[in-house]
Amino acid sequence: MKLALTGGGTLGHVLPALRIYEEMLEKGCITDAFYIGSKNERERNAVSSQGLRFYAISTGKLRRYFSLKNFTDVFRIGSGFLSSLRIMMKEKPDVLFSKGGYVSVPVVLAAHLLGVRTVIHESDFSMGLANRIASRFADHVCLGFDSPLSDGKKFVFTGNPVRKDIQLAEKENTEKDSRLILVIGGSQGAEEINSLVYSNLEALCSRYEIVHQCGAHGDFSLRHENYSQHEFLGPELAMLMKRAQVVVSRAGANSLNEICCLSKASLLVPLRTASRGDQVENARFMESCGAACVLHEGEDFVEKISHLMDDEEENSRMGRCAHEQYIPDAAARISRLVNGE
Repeated sequence: MKLALTGGGTLGHVLPALRIYEEMLEKGCITDAFYIGSKNERERNAVSSQGLRFYAISTGKLRRYFSLKNFTDVFRIGSGFLSSLRIMMKEKPDVLFSKGGYVSVPVVLAAHLLGVRTVIHESDFSMGLANRIASRFADHVCLGFDSPLSDGKKFVFTGNPVRKDIQLAEKENTEKDSRLILVIGGSQGAEEINSLVYSNLEALCSRYEIVHQCGAHGDFSLRHENYSQHEFLGPELAMLMKRAQVVVSRAGANSLNEICCLSKASLLVPLRTASRGDQVENARFMESCGAACVLHEGEDFVEKISHLMDDEEENSRMGRCAHEQYIPDAAARISRLVNGE
Protein backbone atom coordinates (compact mmCIF):
# COMPACT_ATOMS: atom_id res chain seq x y z
CA MET A 1 0.00 0.00 0.00
CA LYS A 2 1.22 3.47 -0.87
CA LEU A 3 0.62 6.08 1.82
CA ALA A 4 0.31 9.83 1.45
CA LEU A 5 0.65 12.00 4.56
CA THR A 6 -0.18 15.63 5.12
CA GLY A 7 -0.50 18.16 7.91
CA GLY A 8 1.36 21.26 8.90
CA GLY A 9 1.52 24.75 10.25
CA THR A 10 3.48 23.61 13.31
CA LEU A 11 5.50 20.54 14.26
CA GLY A 12 2.51 19.63 16.41
CA HIS A 13 0.84 18.42 13.22
CA VAL A 14 3.89 16.86 11.58
CA LEU A 15 5.36 14.75 14.40
CA PRO A 16 2.15 12.75 15.13
CA ALA A 17 1.76 12.08 11.40
CA LEU A 18 5.30 10.72 11.32
CA ARG A 19 4.48 8.52 14.32
CA ILE A 20 1.68 6.89 12.29
CA TYR A 21 4.10 6.39 9.40
CA GLU A 22 6.56 4.67 11.78
CA GLU A 23 3.81 2.42 13.15
CA MET A 24 2.65 1.32 9.70
CA LEU A 25 6.20 0.83 8.46
CA GLU A 26 7.00 -1.44 11.41
CA LYS A 27 3.91 -3.54 10.74
CA GLY A 28 4.79 -3.89 7.05
CA CYS A 29 1.56 -2.20 5.97
CA ILE A 30 3.12 0.15 3.42
CA THR A 31 5.42 -0.26 0.45
CA ASP A 32 5.98 3.45 -0.19
CA ALA A 33 5.08 6.82 1.34
CA PHE A 34 5.46 10.55 0.79
CA TYR A 35 4.52 13.77 2.57
CA ILE A 36 2.77 16.95 1.37
CA GLY A 37 3.40 19.89 3.69
CA SER A 38 4.07 23.59 3.98
CA LYS A 39 7.22 25.48 3.03
CA ASN A 40 8.37 25.61 6.66
CA GLU A 41 11.96 24.36 6.79
CA ARG A 42 11.63 22.81 10.25
CA GLU A 43 8.74 20.70 8.99
CA ARG A 44 10.64 19.71 5.86
CA ASN A 45 13.66 18.68 7.92
CA ALA A 46 11.53 16.60 10.33
CA VAL A 47 9.96 14.71 7.42
CA SER A 48 13.16 14.31 5.42
CA SER A 49 14.94 12.89 8.48
CA GLN A 50 12.56 9.91 8.20
CA GLY A 51 13.61 9.29 4.60
CA LEU A 52 10.29 10.43 3.17
CA ARG A 53 9.86 12.39 -0.04
CA PHE A 54 8.60 15.85 0.85
CA TYR A 55 6.48 18.06 -1.38
CA ALA A 56 5.94 21.67 -0.29
CA ILE A 57 2.81 23.43 -1.50
CA SER A 58 1.54 26.99 -1.27
CA THR A 59 -1.31 27.41 1.15
CA GLY A 60 -3.13 30.08 3.07
CA LYS A 61 -4.20 30.23 6.69
CA LEU A 62 -7.89 29.78 7.45
CA ARG A 63 -8.97 32.69 9.64
CA ARG A 64 -12.25 33.30 11.44
CA TYR A 65 -11.67 37.05 11.56
CA PHE A 66 -11.36 39.83 8.99
CA SER A 67 -7.91 40.28 7.52
CA LEU A 68 -6.69 41.54 4.18
CA LYS A 69 -4.60 38.38 4.03
CA ASN A 70 -7.82 36.39 3.64
CA PHE A 71 -8.11 37.70 0.08
CA THR A 72 -4.59 36.76 -0.98
CA ASP A 73 -4.69 33.45 0.88
CA VAL A 74 -7.66 32.33 -1.23
CA PHE A 75 -5.30 32.28 -4.21
CA ARG A 76 -2.63 30.46 -2.22
CA ILE A 77 -5.14 27.77 -1.25
CA GLY A 78 -6.16 27.46 -4.91
CA SER A 79 -2.53 27.10 -5.92
CA GLY A 80 -2.02 24.49 -3.20
CA PHE A 81 -5.02 22.53 -4.44
CA LEU A 82 -3.66 22.43 -8.01
CA SER A 83 -0.22 21.41 -6.72
CA SER A 84 -1.81 18.68 -4.60
CA LEU A 85 -3.71 17.38 -7.61
CA ARG A 86 -0.52 17.15 -9.66
CA ILE A 87 1.35 15.40 -6.84
CA MET A 88 -1.47 12.93 -6.21
CA MET A 89 -1.83 12.13 -9.91
CA LYS A 90 1.91 11.54 -10.14
CA GLU A 91 2.25 9.46 -6.95
CA LYS A 92 -1.10 7.60 -7.08
CA PRO A 93 -1.41 6.80 -3.35
CA ASP A 94 -3.87 4.24 -2.02
CA VAL A 95 -4.73 6.23 1.10
CA LEU A 96 -4.17 9.69 2.59
CA PHE A 97 -3.61 10.30 6.28
CA SER A 98 -4.13 13.92 7.27
CA LYS A 99 -3.07 15.37 10.62
CA GLY A 100 -4.81 18.70 10.04
CA GLY A 101 -3.55 22.23 9.98
CA TYR A 102 -4.27 24.67 7.19
CA VAL A 103 -1.88 22.99 4.75
CA SER A 104 -4.02 19.83 4.79
CA VAL A 105 -7.25 21.25 3.33
CA PRO A 106 -6.22 21.46 -0.36
CA VAL A 107 -4.58 18.03 -0.08
CA VAL A 108 -7.74 16.40 1.31
CA LEU A 109 -9.85 18.08 -1.39
CA ALA A 110 -7.51 16.80 -4.10
CA ALA A 111 -7.63 13.28 -2.64
CA HIS A 112 -11.42 13.37 -2.59
CA LEU A 113 -11.60 14.48 -6.21
CA LEU A 114 -9.30 11.61 -7.22
CA GLY A 115 -11.16 9.03 -5.14
CA VAL A 116 -8.31 8.42 -2.70
CA ARG A 117 -9.47 6.97 0.64
CA THR A 118 -8.83 9.53 3.39
CA VAL A 119 -8.42 9.28 7.17
CA ILE A 120 -7.92 12.43 9.26
CA HIS A 121 -7.00 12.93 12.90
CA GLU A 122 -8.04 15.67 15.32
CA SER A 123 -5.86 16.00 18.41
CA ASP A 124 -7.85 18.60 20.37
CA PHE A 125 -11.08 18.31 22.32
CA SER A 126 -12.89 20.40 19.69
CA MET A 127 -12.32 20.16 15.97
CA GLY A 128 -10.31 22.85 14.21
CA LEU A 129 -11.62 24.68 11.15
CA ALA A 130 -9.30 22.85 8.75
CA ASN A 131 -10.43 19.45 10.03
CA ARG A 132 -14.08 20.52 10.11
CA ILE A 133 -13.82 21.24 6.38
CA ALA A 134 -11.77 18.11 5.69
CA SER A 135 -14.11 15.85 7.70
CA ARG A 136 -16.82 16.30 5.06
CA PHE A 137 -14.59 14.53 2.55
CA ALA A 138 -12.96 11.94 4.83
CA ASP A 139 -13.83 8.28 5.22
CA HIS A 140 -12.85 8.27 8.91
CA VAL A 141 -12.12 10.95 11.49
CA CYS A 142 -9.92 9.87 14.40
CA LEU A 143 -10.49 11.75 17.66
CA GLY A 144 -7.81 12.40 20.26
CA PHE A 145 -10.38 12.99 23.02
CA ASP A 146 -13.52 10.99 23.72
CA SER A 147 -15.74 13.92 22.74
CA PRO A 148 -19.47 14.01 21.92
CA LEU A 149 -18.54 13.73 18.23
CA SER A 150 -17.54 10.09 18.66
CA ASP A 151 -20.01 7.70 17.03
CA GLY A 152 -17.81 4.62 16.56
CA LYS A 153 -18.37 4.70 12.81
CA LYS A 154 -17.04 7.70 10.91
CA PHE A 155 -15.91 9.56 14.03
CA VAL A 156 -13.78 7.14 16.05
CA PHE A 157 -12.12 7.79 19.41
CA THR A 158 -8.53 6.61 19.03
CA GLY A 159 -6.58 8.84 21.40
CA ASN A 160 -3.48 10.79 20.42
CA PRO A 161 -0.31 9.01 19.29
CA VAL A 162 2.72 9.67 21.44
CA ARG A 163 6.33 9.85 20.28
CA LYS A 164 8.47 6.76 20.72
CA ASP A 165 11.06 8.51 22.90
CA ILE A 166 8.30 9.43 25.36
CA GLN A 167 7.03 5.84 25.38
CA LEU A 168 10.57 4.58 26.02
CA ALA A 169 11.01 7.10 28.85
CA GLU A 170 7.81 5.79 30.46
CA LYS A 171 9.43 2.36 30.81
CA GLU A 172 12.64 3.70 32.33
CA ASN A 173 13.08 3.09 36.05
CA THR A 174 13.95 6.72 36.80
CA GLU A 175 13.12 8.40 40.08
CA LYS A 176 11.47 11.82 40.19
CA ASP A 177 13.62 14.74 41.24
CA SER A 178 11.58 16.45 43.94
CA ARG A 179 13.23 19.81 43.16
CA LEU A 180 12.91 19.78 39.35
CA ILE A 181 10.35 21.89 37.45
CA LEU A 182 10.25 21.44 33.67
CA VAL A 183 8.80 24.42 31.79
CA ILE A 184 7.83 23.88 28.15
CA GLY A 185 6.01 26.16 25.75
CA GLY A 186 5.78 24.02 22.62
CA SER A 187 8.29 23.99 19.78
CA GLN A 188 8.01 27.76 19.36
CA GLY A 189 8.06 28.75 23.02
CA ALA A 190 5.34 30.68 24.84
CA GLU A 191 5.71 34.36 25.72
CA GLU A 192 3.17 34.27 28.56
CA ILE A 193 4.88 31.34 30.26
CA ASN A 194 8.30 32.91 29.71
CA SER A 195 7.12 36.11 31.37
CA LEU A 196 5.71 34.21 34.36
CA VAL A 197 8.99 32.36 34.86
CA TYR A 198 11.19 35.44 34.42
CA SER A 199 9.19 37.58 36.84
CA ASN A 200 9.25 34.87 39.52
CA LEU A 201 12.70 33.46 38.88
CA GLU A 202 14.24 34.36 42.23
CA ALA A 203 11.29 33.08 44.25
CA LEU A 204 11.26 29.77 42.38
CA CYS A 205 15.00 29.17 42.09
CA SER A 206 15.55 29.78 45.79
CA ARG A 207 13.69 26.50 46.39
CA TYR A 208 13.64 24.55 43.14
CA GLU A 209 15.61 23.79 40.00
CA ILE A 210 14.08 24.89 36.69
CA VAL A 211 14.76 23.64 33.16
CA HIS A 212 13.00 25.98 30.73
CA GLN A 213 12.33 25.57 27.00
CA CYS A 214 11.75 29.20 26.08
CA GLY A 215 11.74 29.30 22.25
CA ALA A 216 13.61 31.75 20.04
CA HIS A 217 12.27 34.83 21.86
CA GLY A 218 13.58 33.99 25.33
CA ASP A 219 15.69 36.36 27.39
CA PHE A 220 19.03 34.56 27.36
CA SER A 221 20.68 37.26 29.47
CA LEU A 222 19.05 35.83 32.61
CA ARG A 223 21.24 33.69 34.84
CA HIS A 224 20.72 31.72 38.05
CA GLU A 225 22.55 28.73 39.50
CA ASN A 226 19.32 26.70 39.64
CA TYR A 227 18.02 27.81 36.24
CA SER A 228 18.75 26.33 32.81
CA GLN A 229 17.24 27.95 29.71
CA HIS A 230 17.08 26.43 26.22
CA GLU A 231 15.60 27.62 22.94
CA PHE A 232 14.55 24.07 22.09
CA LEU A 233 14.83 20.75 23.89
CA GLY A 234 15.44 17.81 21.57
CA PRO A 235 16.13 14.17 22.51
CA GLU A 236 16.77 15.11 26.14
CA LEU A 237 13.17 16.30 26.65
CA ALA A 238 11.70 12.86 27.28
CA MET A 239 13.95 12.00 30.23
CA LEU A 240 13.72 15.52 31.64
CA MET A 241 9.95 15.17 31.70
CA LYS A 242 10.25 11.73 33.27
CA ARG A 243 12.43 13.16 36.07
CA ALA A 244 10.42 16.34 36.69
CA GLN A 245 8.27 16.70 39.78
CA VAL A 246 6.02 19.18 37.96
CA VAL A 247 5.63 20.18 34.30
CA VAL A 248 4.49 23.70 33.39
CA SER A 249 3.05 23.74 29.91
CA ARG A 250 0.62 25.15 27.40
CA ALA A 251 -2.40 22.91 26.80
CA GLY A 252 -1.68 21.70 23.29
CA ALA A 253 -2.88 18.14 22.75
CA ASN A 254 0.56 16.65 22.07
CA SER A 255 2.11 18.10 25.23
CA LEU A 256 -0.86 16.93 27.31
CA ASN A 257 -0.55 13.44 25.88
CA GLU A 258 3.13 13.27 26.83
CA ILE A 259 2.32 14.52 30.33
CA CYS A 260 -0.33 11.80 30.66
CA CYS A 261 1.96 9.08 29.30
CA LEU A 262 4.61 9.91 31.90
CA SER A 263 2.10 10.34 34.77
CA LYS A 264 3.15 13.91 35.52
CA ALA A 265 1.53 16.49 37.75
CA SER A 266 1.24 19.65 35.68
CA LEU A 267 0.34 23.31 35.80
CA LEU A 268 -1.29 24.32 32.51
CA VAL A 269 -1.25 27.85 31.12
CA PRO A 270 -3.50 27.53 28.04
CA LEU A 271 -3.17 29.91 25.13
CA ARG A 272 -6.35 31.91 25.52
CA THR A 273 -6.00 33.85 22.27
CA ALA A 274 -6.04 30.69 20.12
CA SER A 275 -8.54 31.06 17.31
CA ARG A 276 -11.17 28.71 18.68
CA GLY A 277 -10.05 28.39 22.30
CA ASP A 278 -8.89 24.83 21.74
CA GLN A 279 -6.23 24.95 24.47
CA VAL A 280 -8.71 26.34 26.98
CA GLU A 281 -11.05 23.42 26.23
CA ASN A 282 -8.22 20.90 26.46
CA ALA A 283 -7.14 22.34 29.81
CA ARG A 284 -10.70 22.41 31.11
CA PHE A 285 -11.11 18.72 30.26
CA MET A 286 -7.85 17.80 32.02
CA GLU A 287 -8.80 19.82 35.09
CA SER A 288 -12.26 18.23 35.23
CA CYS A 289 -10.61 14.79 35.32
CA GLY A 290 -8.27 15.83 38.12
CA ALA A 291 -5.42 15.22 35.67
CA ALA A 292 -3.93 18.74 35.74
CA CYS A 293 -4.02 22.08 37.51
CA VAL A 294 -4.87 25.17 35.44
CA LEU A 295 -3.55 28.67 36.10
CA HIS A 296 -6.64 30.86 35.92
CA GLU A 297 -6.56 34.62 35.51
CA GLY A 298 -5.49 36.40 38.69
CA GLU A 299 -4.08 33.30 40.39
CA ASP A 300 -0.60 33.25 41.89
CA PHE A 301 1.86 31.35 39.71
CA VAL A 302 4.42 30.60 42.44
CA GLU A 303 1.76 29.52 44.92
CA LYS A 304 0.21 27.02 42.51
CA ILE A 305 3.56 25.53 41.51
CA SER A 306 4.68 25.30 45.14
CA HIS A 307 1.53 23.41 46.08
CA LEU A 308 2.15 20.80 43.37
CA MET A 309 5.85 20.59 44.20
CA ASP A 310 5.50 20.25 47.96
CA ASP A 311 2.31 18.20 48.39
CA GLU A 312 3.53 14.72 47.45
CA GLU A 313 0.11 13.13 47.94
CA GLU A 314 -1.56 15.62 45.57
CA ASN A 315 1.34 15.32 43.12
CA SER A 316 1.00 11.53 42.97
CA ARG A 317 -2.80 11.62 42.75
CA MET A 318 -2.68 14.04 39.80
CA GLY A 319 -0.06 11.90 38.06
CA ARG A 320 -2.29 8.83 38.39
CA CYS A 321 -5.31 10.72 37.05
CA ALA A 322 -3.23 11.98 34.13
CA HIS A 323 -2.10 8.47 33.24
CA GLU A 324 -5.72 7.30 33.16
CA GLN A 325 -6.26 9.63 30.18
CA TYR A 326 -3.41 8.07 28.21
CA ILE A 327 -4.27 5.67 25.37
CA PRO A 328 -1.10 3.58 24.89
CA ASP A 329 -2.21 1.96 21.62
CA ALA A 330 -3.47 5.15 19.93
CA ALA A 331 -0.97 4.86 17.07
CA ALA A 332 -2.06 1.26 16.46
CA ARG A 333 -5.76 2.20 16.52
CA ILE A 334 -5.19 4.95 13.95
CA SER A 335 -2.98 2.75 11.79
CA ARG A 336 -5.66 0.06 11.58
CA LEU A 337 -8.14 2.60 10.23
CA VAL A 338 -5.60 3.94 7.74
CA ASN A 339 -4.90 0.35 6.67
CA GLY A 340 -8.62 -0.20 6.05
CA GLU A 341 -9.07 -2.77 8.81
